[in-house]
Amino acid sequence: MTAVFMFPGQSSRYPAMIEKLAREPACAPILARASEVLGRDLAAHYRTDNAGALAANRDVQIGVFLANHLHHAVLTAAGACASWSLGLSLGEYNHLVHIGALAFEDALPLVDARGRLYDEAEGGLMVSVFPVDGALVDEVIARLGLAERACVGLYNSPRQQVISGDRDAVEQIVAAIEIDVFVDATVIEPRIPMHSPVFAATATRFAEVLAQTPFTPPRLPYVPNTRGAIVDANAETIRACLTEHVYRPVRWQASVEAVAARVVDPVFVEVGPKAVLFNLFGRGWTPGARHKTDAPDDTWPVHVRGVVEELRRAG
Repeated sequence: MTAVFMFPGQSSRYPAMIEKLAREPACAPILARASEVLGRDLAAHYRTDNAGALAANRDVQIGVFLANHLHHAVLTAAGACASWSLGLSLGEYNHLVHIGALAFEDALPLVDARGRLYDEAEGGLMVSVFPVDGALVDEVIARLGLAERACVGLYNSPRQQVISGDRDAVEQIVAAIEIDVFVDATVIEPRIPMHSPVFAATATRFAEVLAQTPFTPPRLPYVPNTRGAIVDANAETIRACLTEHVYRPVRWQASVEAVAARVVDPVFVEVGPKAVLFNLFGRGWTPGARHKTDAPDDTWPVHVRGVVEELRRAG
């Protein structure tokens, strides 16, 4: 068996995601270092009694990136590791840290800048639709002539897609899909149209930040969201992928399947808050065994120990 770490994106946020980890011995020094790098008391900010902790996208991105990193630190401290990883949307930054292409201290200000730019961007909408095939959604978008205003922003699984773009365009697409098939349509982001063509201007601004960020050739395989494949990477390739990442679709299903095709008996472990990626498996899509690191506060320590034992057996 081969362990594969999966780092989730910002829709996995919840108020206690940092606070529940702050008391872990492996996490306190990381929180202190992150606070030093960003010049903010992050442990104080991400307390459950701070009602505005996740009000800005900047804070959502920093929070989820940090929570993912803390989950990974707990696994590492317990002796669990993986030679493969990938990350959904924001989780790609944790993936880059894990594979050695981006230093944690450089990732923090990069994610901070990304969140600030997203907060300043033009508005839009992101809607999750389930159960529906991505090809059908693409067909509807083409039929309506809305490809310049909206797209499938995330091809998450054979049955779950996320439509992103201009609000009116997204609403038209969802309404048209509902005529053809019964779907559960859920707004997952009411303002920021990530991974859509209307975010191209934000991508241009973010490319300027990326140009100032140091990247190194990864020591482990790189699986960028926009390619949905394993690629040979240098700093230039990584910057290009992260720029595309802002306004082009996340091909998560293809990314997972690319890894599953390369490793023997993959064990996919969601490393971060909630269980969004864990829950995408099943219903006819089982690229490998699955685990998750998050659990309710009262069961979390026992749960993590169980995951670590599974990973040790996986080697």
